[in-house]
Amino acid sequence: MRVLPRINPLYEHIAADKVIIPNVFEKLATGGFSGYINHCASNFVFLGFFATGKLLGTVCTEDGRSKTGFEALSLLFDKVLAVGGKINVYQMNADLAVCTYAIALGTRIFSGEEVRKSDIQSVIARLKAQGANGVVRFYTPERSALVFYRNGLPIGYYYDGTGSVETSSDETRAIAALPGARFDIYSTRTREELSQYDLMQMVNLPKLWESARIRHETPRQDVPPETVPEPVFLQLVVPQSVAPRISEQKLLELVDDLAEIASAYLMREGRVIVQQRIAELGGGAQLCDTTRRALFVARVREDAVASNPDTRIDEMIELMESEMAGRLAE
Repeated sequence: MRVLPRINPLYEHIAADKVIIPNVFEKLATGGFSGYINHCASNFVFLGFFATGKLLGTVCTEDGRSKTGFEALSLLFDKVLAVGGKINVYQMNADLAVCTYAIALGTRIFSGEEVRKSDIQSVIARLKAQGANGVVRFYTPERSALVFYRNGLPIGYYYDGTGSVETSSDETRAIAALPGARFDIYSTRTREELSQYDLMQMVNLPKLWESARIRHETPRQDVPPETVPEPVFLQLVVPQSVAPRISEQKLLELVDDLAEIASAYLMREGRVIVQQRIAELGGGAQLCDTTRRALFVARVREDAVASNPDTRIDEMIELMESEMAGRLAE
């Protein structure tokens, strides 16, 4: 993960398995929190960015692979329940929170450019003319400085190890002037634009947490090596009615969770797609049958591609399949 400012800690090194993570997010949201929450466990790092109580975005990285949005939250819950880890929360004003968001989820428009070989004054002038929002990072192997920009103007400076945002640029200039110093520039949209996207309103965190908890509490059923698989042609014989293996209430909750996942990726259209395909299938009880469940997934995938081919459909389908596997194994 990229280097972020560690300022104004609300919580540090809190054992993640001692708290209910959705409650932590809800407390930050209702308190109008601005800043970011961080979770670390072995090779896993999660970041969630808030501005005035709105969850602007999330990202997690594990073994060099990154996920964002709904999937990052799902992976966070799984990781906390599996191995625990530590929670840290750092507070700052909303404008600085947006700048920090840019480091992890914004666009990197310059990367590793050597200061002495660049016309840095022209670059800074361009940021001002464009009214850029984001961060300029100057660094060497030993030192690092962050300059936060809002509407093209610097609003603060952060240096490694200071623990606060400064108003003077003297140290930044000194670091930028060091032999071999390089710079990165990260940009993002305005706070007003980012605030239109609030994950706290799009994702039902308590349900997502409960689904993760059920997955981790469900005992694994290993198939004995000597077990002979049922012939494929028998699996294709679909009865006219499927007797549900779980209660009607649980099936309703499963369908609602599937709609929640779809809406996180496809907005309102995702929920409509799931509800229509479940109705066509004959109700949630049909998901207990392997063949009809596969048919449901295939049709939802087709609808998702037709609705928005640019969204992360494979991620959505993977989460839905995981949700069904966990719920139906109860």
